[in-house]
Amino acid sequence: MKVLITGTSSGIGRACALKFLAEKNTVIGLDKNANTVSRELSAENAPLYTHIVCDISDRDSLPEIEGVEILVNNAGVQGGCNVCADDIKVNLMGTIFVTEKYAFQPEIKSVLFNASVSALTGNEFASYAASKAGVVGYMKNCAIRLANEFHAVCNALCFGGVETELNGHVMRDEILWKKIMDVTPLKRWASAEEAAEWIYFMCAVNKFCTGQAIEISGGERNCADLFVW
Repeated sequence: MKVLITGTSSGIGRACALKFLAEKNTVIGLDKNANTVSRELSAENAPLYTHIVCDISDRDSLPEIEGVEILVNNAGVQGGCNVCADDIKVNLMGTIFVTEKYAFQPEIKSVLFNASVSALTGNEFASYAASKAGVVGYMKNCAIRLANEFHAVCNALCFGGVETELNGHVMRDEILWKKIMDVTPLKRWASAEEAAEWIYFMCAVNKFCTGQAIEISGGERNCADLFVW
């Protein structure tokens, strides 16, 4: 399969690229940062990966790529304030630019959006929550269009806490970490590799579930007054 993944230089995106490559798919990664995937590949899998440096929020920077079969919209930012224009610009508009350019063509089989549990709860910073809620709404629109025209599936995964570099400062702070675990019944966060397994399943195994925003948060609850990032 020909897989296009955004945000592959770190975190969930990198784990996702490695998972699809391990399953012998051809993967193209789009990221504003340099390639970090190839250094983790075997000599056998290295030729399957192509890395392209671009900014998904700049529509004119997006490369021409034909015949994408699976699209994983993973790239995103969190500005760290309630009114951060980049959250909307990258998380929502950049995702729309990528999807409209690569998904709506005859080869497409699956589109996946990395949203956030914030899209469902409203927790975290206002602009971030709004951007991810927008992604869920846009996913539902795409699911209808892709099913009608190409019989492709389209879903969003709404992750809670995931162990990535971006969240490292929280995981290393014993006081903040205890507050989070107190409202997380499973008493842990997902690893980036677990998130990648979910993405792989929804894109490569699932053929019938579509238009769904699925919460994957370890049972996270009562976080309205506990945004500690």
